[in-house]
Amino acid sequence: MYKQARKFIALWLSIIFVATSLFMNPLAAVEAEYVPELPQLQAANEPVVPQAAASAAAKADAAELESGIFSWDNANVYFVLTDRFLDGDSSNNNSYGRPQRDATGKNIGTFHGGDLKGLTRKLQEGYFTDLGTNVLWISAPYEQMHGWVGGGNGGDFAHYGYHGYYALDYTMMDRNMGTVSDMREFVDLAHSQGIRVVLDVVLNHPGYSTLKDMEEYGFGARNGIGAGWTPGSGQTWHSFHDQIDYNNASAWAGWWGSWVRAGIAGYENCGGSDLTQCVGNLPDFRTNVNSSVGLAPILRTKWAKETTGHDAWIVPAASGLRKDLGIAPADHIVKMLAAWVEEFGIDGFRADTAKHVELSRWQQLKNESSAALQRWRQNNPNKPGADWKDSFWMTGEVWGHGVGKSEYFSYGFDSVINFSFQDSNLNALEGIYAEYASKINSDPNFNVLSYISSHDTRLYDRSRLIQAGSALLLLPGGVQTFYGDEAARAFGDTGSDPQQGTRSSMNWNSLNQDVLSHWQKVGQFRNRHLAIGAGSHAKIADAPYTFKRSYSKNGIEDQVVVVMGASGTTKVNVSSAFADGSTVRDAYTGNEAVVSGGFATFTAHAGGLILIEQAAESDLPAVSASPAGGSFKTDSLTVTLHVKKAESGKYTLDGSNPSQGIPYTDGTVITIGNGMEFDESVKLRLYAVNGEGSSVQEYSFTKKNPDAGLTVYFKKPADWGAPSLYYYNTSPKASEPTWAASPAMTRVSGDWYSYRITGVDSATVIFKDSSGKQNPGQNQPGFVRTSDGWYDGQQWHESNPDGTGNPGTGGKKVTIYYKHGFTAPYIHYRPEGGTWTAVPGVAMEASEVAGYSKYTVDIGTASRLEACFTDGKGNWDSNNMNNYFFAAGTWTYSGNGQITAGAPAAARSANVMYLAPGAEDSSLTEEEPLPENASQEGAEAA
Repeated sequence: MYKQARKFIALWLSIIFVATSLFMNPLAAVEAEYVPELPQLQAANEPVVPQAAASAAAKADAAELESGIFSWDNANVYFVLTDRFLDGDSSNNNSYGRPQRDATGKNIGTFHGGDLKGLTRKLQEGYFTDLGTNVLWISAPYEQMHGWVGGGNGGDFAHYGYHGYYALDYTMMDRNMGTVSDMREFVDLAHSQGIRVVLDVVLNHPGYSTLKDMEEYGFGARNGIGAGWTPGSGQTWHSFHDQIDYNNASAWAGWWGSWVRAGIAGYENCGGSDLTQCVGNLPDFRTNVNSSVGLAPILRTKWAKETTGHDAWIVPAASGLRKDLGIAPADHIVKMLAAWVEEFGIDGFRADTAKHVELSRWQQLKNESSAALQRWRQNNPNKPGADWKDSFWMTGEVWGHGVGKSEYFSYGFDSVINFSFQDSNLNALEGIYAEYASKINSDPNFNVLSYISSHDTRLYDRSRLIQAGSALLLLPGGVQTFYGDEAARAFGDTGSDPQQGTRSSMNWNSLNQDVLSHWQKVGQFRNRHLAIGAGSHAKIADAPYTFKRSYSKNGIEDQVVVVMGASGTTKVNVSSAFADGSTVRDAYTGNEAVVSGGFATFTAHAGGLILIEQAAESDLPAVSASPAGGSFKTDSLTVTLHVKKAESGKYTLDGSNPSQGIPYTDGTVITIGNGMEFDESVKLRLYAVNGEGSSVQEYSFTKKNPDAGLTVYFKKPADWGAPSLYYYNTSPKASEPTWAASPAMTRVSGDWYSYRITGVDSATVIFKDSSGKQNPGQNQPGFVRTSDGWYDGQQWHESNPDGTGNPGTGGKKVTIYYKHGFTAPYIHYRPEGGTWTAVPGVAMEASEVAGYSKYTVDIGTASRLEACFTDGKGNWDSNNMNNYFFAAGTWTYSGNGQITAGAPAAARSANVMYLAPGAEDSSLTEEEPLPENASQEGAEAA
């Protein structure tokens, strides 16, 4: 009843707020200008208290516990493809003549109807507040190409720009998304609930040429066919290309002209480098051009036609940009993107295909957008969010990037997408949590955005979303929920493009309430506590797994204790976080307990998760240190000691009882590290007492060798020459080789070679030889390494697998017979919970049974083998991304998910079956087939 009443109140207050804001804030056309000298901004990582105009839902939550303080370091991002979320206005569903089903009856790549009004409705209902969301990342709302291109490698469906990656006009709303008023209402309402809004933006490419756009804007040589063309007998949605004359330079001069490079007559050719290639065969903006080349012809034609009747969709702050500004193409695009910030108060950008644009251009976008946000705040002082102090924020999609600080952080990026967490072993979280907290939260200018599901890779196992939700939402650093992860949205129709199934419509009629309730509880807990994403991490116990997160900075103190895998009555050691006599609360169940003897006792929920926070303000003294423990690589480290609610405290540095230690007052600075050896630790313990009782805290500091490095070992295959190591994304930043100058590895013994990257804690590595062989393969991201390791060509090991302690010996064997669907099959596998083989896996051997291949794997101590199959050419059978599981023993896989125990009968016929491509690791999502040398990062394009 309480929750329903809260949502009802939130709905009415939201309606009143929107009506008032629209009345008081009429549209105003403001031309975006670059301001070279910005006012002093608060650092992006510093926390900001949400303004008072919170939603009724947020206020109700605050009545139970004080709302969390916002920081980008603790971002809980909800990424939504707006078109696939909720249809709030059916009148805009067929804008520009776009159908919801193509001519063959498929809706794989069409617009489904979701729009900004749908997002606004869910804000009004408190859906995002209930999830603890504090950032909404939405697909690009600006106008997309009007027509379609052939979908997938097979051209089996029509693909429109529903995802926002096929830009046509950056100055206008896409009509399928809604009007300028709809956008303003959405952003203002999000801000009123303390939620930041981030737009997906593309600076690398516009959309493809489509028959609809050719016909509408008079460019291209169509040879008699138009927007109404559909594939006939024996044709696919790619077949229209057969009618187009791409060699008629004069006909194509009316398209993007000198703004892009493209593989057609009259245009600069696509290059072979990251900065000049045409990703996914899309036209590539010439972002390297620094002087005017005139206005893009298609924009000149389009804007000349739109003289009246378009004001509802033209972004007012961009209206003055709809002309030739006499500047370079990239300069013009940056101004158009920054206009969205100035008009609506957009809080940040997610930069698509970041590695394909010059770094200086990203810095330029950051500068102009930061200035635009300041102007919006100054021009709209009474709007929600106008008094926020956090800086404009940018995260980047750098394909394959992991948890390492790269050069992108020196060019405007506050964060990068973390591609590595999706494949992490969620049964071994301590190493992940400790590593992420140590790397991310020890550097105020570094963060990553981690996910478990993505539109460009795959959806996480739908049967494991409760475990994965806990692991993700309690992860240090920023985290991103992909729409529907919180409700078990199913993989959809996918056709010949495996990634399209990840973008199915939101499952509003079949929400998994168990998963949703879990994500709501953990998400709200995260949003209340800055310590979870931005704090230090310390393990308390292994069984059940218990850890503490602490945050102490800028006068803000926050700490929590989390237990995973608890059952029944559980006595939790909370002495390092909460003093005796404190009342603490399990945020998952709502149960409270009083700390006694350093312990709090709770009855665990069936899911085994206990989320412990302070239930009420304590009158006990509070003691803390900044930094709050961790490692350091300097000769010495200064630590600031704090004490509140007591005149003074005491401390020790040898782990002894601090009540007998050295006195200190609030703000006292001490120095540690002098005389310490590398890898030596010191334990700082703090104590204070007042009339209500005493408090104790402790922190551990470890001195690290600044010249320490990372050693990787590689077992050279028989057909390789002497191996070399290419490495990048080093952290801390080190000198990185070019591909051609990759350093030679040193032979250790047998076929094992090694190389040590000095001075780094992590790096991304690729093994190669002089003949062109490499592992991972061409266009695959490298291996992200955060510790020394041995790679045998299949998987990584902590020690030499050919020596003592071989992790495979003495284990259990799984033998799989594979009935030929792929005539030369590969098996891509891992012992369940372990490390995957490199894509595409291992070639299976011919078996003694005709029509079958065979492979045997030693799974060691794992209970099952997890696997999928591929032809090594980008086609996959991965059980619709659920993969196949095999216990120890012999099994026969006959295709289409059919697994039987034992080997196949020798007399069984070897029928060749068609196996539908899956999506496990293929990242080719382009709408047209890629040339052989095209980047695998085409997934970024769609």
